[in-house]
Amino acid sequence: MTNTFWYTRCPVPTAFSLAVLNGWIAQDLQTEGIAFRSLATTPDRSARQSHFQQTQPNFFRQGGNTPPLFSRAAGRDVRLIGLSFNESLRVILVRPDSDIRSVADLRGKRISIPRRLADPVDFWRTTVLRGFSDVLAANGLRLQDTVPTEVRIARAYVDSAQDARRAEDSLWRADFMLGHQREEAEALIRGEVDAIFSQGAIAAITQGFTGARAIFDSQDTARWVNNDAPLTLTVTGDLLDRRPDLVDRVVAQTLRAATWARAQERQAKRLIAIESGLPEDLVDRAFSPRVHEQLGLSLDDTLIARLESQNRLLVDHGFIDRPVDFTRFIDFGPLVRAQALLAETPVPAIAAAE
Repeated sequence: MTNTFWYTRCPVPTAFSLAVLNGWIAQDLQTEGIAFRSLATTPDRSARQSHFQQTQPNFFRQGGNTPPLFSRAAGRDVRLIGLSFNESLRVILVRPDSDIRSVADLRGKRISIPRRLADPVDFWRTTVLRGFSDVLAANGLRLQDTVPTEVRIARAYVDSAQDARRAEDSLWRADFMLGHQREEAEALIRGEVDAIFSQGAIAAITQGFTGARAIFDSQDTARWVNNDAPLTLTVTGDLLDRRPDLVDRVVAQTLRAATWARAQERQAKRLIAIESGLPEDLVDRAFSPRVHEQLGLSLDDTLIARLESQNRLLVDHGFIDRPVDFTRFIDFGPLVRAQALLAETPVPAIAAAE
């Protein structure tokens, strides 16, 4: 068995990220002689692409749900071992001088639907399609009532990934987040589209640098489903089958990080800001003042139902050829066993990073 476990995480609020940044998972695995390394520490482009396609062996990922669903639908042995759900900003943005004042005014208007030409997993296209569809439906409109307008993006996500030396570094620096919605923002400013959808840290950044006006602005995501709602914690089946005990320990450290965050709001939000490429004073705007309390892992029926809804959307829009079989995708064991581990040692013995 290899002495290296690999991982990646999206630039969103997760307890997994906090456990990584505080060094807890790496320190725990080090006692077994195992290195815990970010994909950012390898220059191998195909390995980095595992952030989206999950082809790397011995691999953990927490982040948006679209890539794991893509990977599982493509036949890769990816296992879902936890879900998290936090409030997140949703906006529909128009130019400041636009005559569009409400969602109802989008009838007959050009809405931006991005297409990433170099990315086999176009999670942002799925995000925008679902975002617009759900907001329009809540206001009595359908996607067909607007003019979906494709904005083509030539650069690949991994082109913007950072080279890192520290094992805990993320693939995604702040400049990646600052430029995430660049082409859509340019299309809006040039008048090529009338409205763009955005969410989370990307929404706060995009609205800030464009000065665009929001005709829909909400952090109340209790009923919404999207790529970030819920977020998924996954592991490759090769690792889970060989060393379920170590997978359990990674999940336990993630649960401990969620507990730590609830008690350490300021420190947790500082790390969330670093992860999501935000100034600290935008964390509450991009997510919620309660985001530090919303990082726990679960596999409850409500969250699974939301993920199944996302699965249906990917099939209905032709992103994946067949629905994912959730009875084979979900493994409840690691979360149950990790909770038992915590019950035995409820107080983390490992100090947080400075």
